[in-house]
Amino acid sequence: MRIQLLTHSFGPEVSPPQRRWSTFIETFLANGADVDVIAPNRQSDETWTPFSEVVLEKVSGRFALYSFAFRFRALRWYSKLLVQFLMILFMIPCALRAPKPDLLIVTVPALPTLVAGYIISKLRRVPLVVEMRDAWPELLEESGVIRWKAVERMAVRSITHMQSSASKVVAVTPGHAKKLLKGGCKDVEVVTNGYRFKKFNRTKTRSGNGQRPLRVLYLGNLGESQGLQKALDIAAVSKDWMDLRIVGKGSALPALQTRADELGLSGVFYPPVKGSAVLDWYDWADTCIVSLREDWKSFEYTVPSKLFELAGYGCHITGFVSGEAKALIQDYELGFSYTGDVLSISNSWMADARTIVEWQPNSESLNEFKKRFDLERLGLEYFRLLRSHYQQIERSEV
Repeated sequence: MRIQLLTHSFGPEVSPPQRRWSTFIETFLANGADVDVIAPNRQSDETWTPFSEVVLEKVSGRFALYSFAFRFRALRWYSKLLVQFLMILFMIPCALRAPKPDLLIVTVPALPTLVAGYIISKLRRVPLVVEMRDAWPELLEESGVIRWKAVERMAVRSITHMQSSASKVVAVTPGHAKKLLKGGCKDVEVVTNGYRFKKFNRTKTRSGNGQRPLRVLYLGNLGESQGLQKALDIAAVSKDWMDLRIVGKGSALPALQTRADELGLSGVFYPPVKGSAVLDWYDWADTCIVSLREDWKSFEYTVPSKLFELAGYGCHITGFVSGEAKALIQDYELGFSYTGDVLSISNSWMADARTIVEWQPNSESLNEFKKRFDLERLGLEYFRLLRSHYQQIERSEV
């Protein structure tokens, strides 16, 4: 079985889809599938590969990366949208140069990859598998990124049509899977997000010092989806017992910095880090924030990828989330979730501060969590799903 994957992010930069799919592809290769990846290269290292020669020698499938230089950048929403869809003009020819696959997979949050996958599947007459890692098209309506309602309605109909035309759709949460089925998708499966937990080469250290302010960390993308203004507002009324640090970059950073200045907060923002420096920040923190804005209903069935990384390393999680993400935090005893206005959250959080500083993960719950959401196990589940789907297609064509 030959699989072709279209993705907006595969490397050399590190990202959630890159981590997810590097692990999955290694599992696919080990089970005899050939995999071709079509992805932009936003850096200058043209020789980058996700797999060492040692790994490729151990597997029976063949891997190839077809990348194209794509280093366009934009600042405003409309220019970002234009740049994203410009990627289609590069991705389609690159995909057509690769061998014809048995299954074409497109992983979305980036909508241009969905459009490119739809076009390629029609041109090459191959089954299309759509992986929806974010809740499109609901997010399109909730975010208001398209300012013209007529264009937004047309875009929503187009996304729904492309989803429903796929031979299979893969969601990452059960709630979104139900929504997709109601929206007209014929065949929907769930393969959740997770983390390759054995990648951690150390475990979290804790100082357990209740005499200093509570150390609160947000590390990750600073986008509109996270709704981090609320964390700043809480920190502003909690200065005497909280030390908030925000590490990362993203489109919302300028607005967050402005808000912090208005609130009189200083020393909050730090640049992105990689590798062991990420774990150093996790070791510094007493608790790590996982946040999604409250006013987008689709976040009821959205679980941030960061939650799995934090839990796997043994971090205490403070959740400003609802729905399925909140349920995971509660069910596996990963930390606390807070809802309400700024003052009520501050009071509840302060009351929990000593517990958080002294917190230790429940080993039984954490082991169960790691077993369920390990990317290697999920990769095998994904491969079996795809193999069964391909065999079913073959039988129907006989």
